[in-house]
Amino acid sequence: WIRKLQLAFKRQDKLSDTTKTADCEDRPLLREDFVPTSILTTVDDGPRFATLEYLAHWFPEADPAHPKAQTWRTWRSKREIVLRGCSIIAALVLAINVAATVYLKMKWKTTGDLGTIYRGECSKAQQLSSRLHIVINILSTTLLSISNVCMQLLAAPTRQEIDEAHSKFLWLDIGVPSFRNLWHINRKRRVILILLAATSIPLHFFYNSTIIPTVAVNTYAYLAVSPEFLHGGAWNTSETLHLQLGHYAERNMTALLQSWHGLDLQSTIQSMQVNAKNSTSYAYINTLDCLLMYNNLMGNRSDLIMVSSAPPEENNTLLVYGMAASGTWDTGYVLCQGSNTFDCGRLAELPVTEQFQAVKDWNVGGYKIDHCLSSQRSTENLCSVEYSFSILLIVCIFNLLKCIGICYTALYHSTPDDRPLANIGDAICSFLQDPDKTTRGMSLVSKQQIAKSDEIWRTPTAQMYQFRQPRWLYAVSWKRWSLCIGLALATIITATFFLAAGITGLKNRNLPTDVHSLMSMGFGAVHPKSLVGFITPSASAKSLYLSVCFSNLWQFVISLLYLAYNSVLTAMLVANEWDEFGKTRKTLRLTTPQGHQRSSYFISVPLKFGLPILVAFGALHYTISQSVFVVYLIRFLSNGVEDVGHRSATSGYSCSAIITSLGLGFVLLLLLILAGFLGKYQNGTPLASTCSAAISAACHRPSRDTQAHMFQVQWGVVSRNPQTHVGHCSFTTAKDVTGEQSRPVPGCLYS
Repeated sequence: WIRKLQLAFKRQDKLSDTTKTADCEDRPLLREDFVPTSILTTVDDGPRFATLEYLAHWFPEADPAHPKAQTWRTWRSKREIVLRGCSIIAALVLAINVAATVYLKMKWKTTGDLGTIYRGECSKAQQLSSRLHIVINILSTTLLSISNVCMQLLAAPTRQEIDEAHSKFLWLDIGVPSFRNLWHINRKRRVILILLAATSIPLHFFYNSTIIPTVAVNTYAYLAVSPEFLHGGAWNTSETLHLQLGHYAERNMTALLQSWHGLDLQSTIQSMQVNAKNSTSYAYINTLDCLLMYNNLMGNRSDLIMVSSAPPEENNTLLVYGMAASGTWDTGYVLCQGSNTFDCGRLAELPVTEQFQAVKDWNVGGYKIDHCLSSQRSTENLCSVEYSFSILLIVCIFNLLKCIGICYTALYHSTPDDRPLANIGDAICSFLQDPDKTTRGMSLVSKQQIAKSDEIWRTPTAQMYQFRQPRWLYAVSWKRWSLCIGLALATIITATFFLAAGITGLKNRNLPTDVHSLMSMGFGAVHPKSLVGFITPSASAKSLYLSVCFSNLWQFVISLLYLAYNSVLTAMLVANEWDEFGKTRKTLRLTTPQGHQRSSYFISVPLKFGLPILVAFGALHYTISQSVFVVYLIRFLSNGVEDVGHRSATSGYSCSAIITSLGLGFVLLLLLILAGFLGKYQNGTPLASTCSAAISAACHRPSRDTQAHMFQVQWGVVSRNPQTHVGHCSFTTAKDVTGEQSRPVPGCLYS
């Protein structure tokens, strides 16, 4: 559909094209093959073409060998200097990661794989986690941006590689990341390119999970008792039903449970029996509130006594005992299993009248529950921020490999031999210095014509010029547009699904879901209904790494989207830079400038575009890290001690962060689409875009304009055969090729 849309707009644009045919014989431009040299080399009282010999007296800085040409601007803009800076920054990021790993390991010892950086108030833990993730995203965005620059330079073809491809009538991409180039560059560069790409994947998946926020969950002892228990009735655990996850309906477990999650079994039950009479320790709640409160992950409920009307069994008032954690799966298992017909996890979603009806026959272990006595213990000061030592090591290892690849790229580009043509200025400069014989005679050819068929390349013929002002979107192939928009829409749809799921969960719990309420929840804030349902909380390493991969998959997707977005934007801006040569004289912008040549920035994307896009995607990486994240559930016993053996990992999501991510992503996509549809190439230059063959075809300069690449050039008509009236267009420094009057005449033929 994107391709059809492009064609529809092209038909519309053709209606406004200026196609008025002029008398081609009226143009006084000459072709050097048919006119004396004296006429070609001079115009009025000076040379027709710019040369160092003629201009060095007035502009000594135009000579690369002159001391005035050795400026700070040219030095800092050289490709090898920029890449050395990239290597230093990559090494600095590596040093920070290694130093942080060593410091964290020495200051906060790990229990298993995790070490606790901070434990205390949940609000402070959330702030610390957010700040650390900002630092992580700054480091990761910097490192991955440098890596992307190096990958684009490695994928850029050299002149020799372009000549080899052109000899087979194949064209390569200039100035944009391209799979087309991958099989035409030499093996060493291809290996390093693959290394840089491969090391980006684990960094995307693990970097943000080096810091893990935790959620404190109360582990509580629960008892089902007969009324006599509350008045000091006798009890015996060896004759009591023990309901525990994995140990349903087992008796005589005293030997296995002498140490009960770190607590003494007998003293814990004894303490609950004594305190049950104290209304300040245990509060009376009905059965519905009891189930709702203990199925709340963020609840402050602790030990629970469920009172049944069932009589004691053989003088034993303790009917059922066990332990569970608030709001987790084992709560639903032990409290709602058996003959109960309702689902504890979905009880809050029912209308209030149906809730009471559902729990009227609630039983635990076959004993009908009449009411509950519940104790409270706040977890507000038990949140923590932890680090994963193994994930930090993974980050450091792949950071080292990436640093090696970046340093190799810098070393490769430090040699002057056959450097890659990284942007359109490099390509024009090379083809002006040494015109490509395979593209002679087709100066009006466009990328679209060559991509459609190589016949126009194999047998070039003169073409009739038509002045057109195509929209920016035509500079980008429909495949690039499809990849970018398709990936963006898939990401937006997935994010919208999670947002809808989160809002639905809040609605089912009768919580406010207006925008203000959602945004007030904070970035990365964990809520009972914001845990990913298909990842069951577990203490296993598999659960941790599954949560890490799922949470950071979206970081990888956003990075792919950045590459696709940058590719589309670059193609449009490259074509715009090319088009401007059809109106005004400009010096070439090179990755290694000399003399009057301009310096390059962000390879092909101007700084005024590249820097905001980089900052925007860096911000998007941060908001994504707060939208979907790893959550560690840490259980605390009723005595305030952590239940170390029962930690569990899962993934959570934040509605407010998802809304922010959606808004930022939608704005970025909308701006790109608007740029494609509203932007127009104004000057009628054939749309070469990133096609090496089309660029080469426009660079067959007059034979005496040998130093054109050193000065300001313009694309226009440079000559015409007086017999056939077929003209020729090229980049040139010719004095008489200036402004719009040098533009080809619509209706005339040019080769």
